Amino acid sequence: LILYAAPTIIVFAGILAIYKSTGLIDRISVALHPWLRPFGIGGRDLVRVVMGFGCNVPAVIATRACSSCSRGACVSAISFGSACSYQLPATLAVFAAAGMAGLGLVYLAVLAVTTLIYLRFTTPKALRLANNALLLPESDPLQRPSWRGVWRELTSTLKDFATLAFPVFVIICFVAAGLSRIGFLDGMTKVLTPVMALFRLPGEAATAVVLGSIRKDGLAIGLLDSDWGVLKVGLETPAQVLTAVYLAGVLLPCLVTLFAIGKEMRWKFAAKLCGRQMAWAAGFSLVIAWVGALIY
Repeated sequence: LILYAAPTIIVFAGILAIYKSTGLIDRISVALHPWLRPFGIGGRDLVRVVMGFGCNVPAVIATRACSSCSRGACVSAISFGSACSYQLPATLAVFAAAGMAGLGLVYLAVLAVTTLIYLRFTTPKALRLANNALLLPESDPLQRPSWRGVWRELTSTLKDFATLAFPVFVIICFVAAGLSRIGFLDGMTKVLTPVMALFRLPGEAATAVVLGSIRKDGLAIGLLDSDWGVLKVGLETPAQVLTAVYLAGVLLPCLVTLFAIGKEMRWKFAAKLCGRQMAWAAGFSLVIAWVGALIY
């Protein structure tokens, strides 16, 4: 966790901190707002979605600054489209082990497109109106980065990760170990094995889907051997690899993110989000699987 998650968190948090300190983030937000408005999110929401690539939990907490009507859409975008520091390295590790490293860029493109489609059909119409504009004060010039401010932003994000996400993640590891011990995970895998055929995947891929729904690096644990060097599941084509990774990574938010969403937005909202995300992620995965089968 420390070796492959912390660097990703630091990189994304550092970049965003520099952008905020210089005022560049406001200009990017205003420039992208008209392009994002038809999908129900704003330019400033995109900042929080990008923050989620470091860690979803601080990004969800950062949505407190959103208006009450748009916060749900922003949280949905983070949950669906932000491949966090557990998920993204694990995803790239699977592609590398399969000898298909180039699928990394394809995956990010597919994730971006499907997230936008998901938001377009699930966000309230009021958020997509043309008069929903974002203005930038003319008296707000660009400036050199304040390294003290950058350090403050960076340490704040790392503090949120250490105090909010990491403890829950450790608890989840113990819970997952307990569920594995009593045979629950094996049972869920057996239940989902016949379903994998719908996605043109071998039954063994069900383990990655189950583990990925608990913790995002679980997709790699389910698909790779103990050394993370070779696929232990028979995925023969790029379409199968992409489908397996997408389904395991997007089907549900990990339990850490779900806990943060439930705490911030109430559990009724979290339950509704999970059901909706599961349906859309499964639909997108079917499209990837069957269209990919025609290509390969």
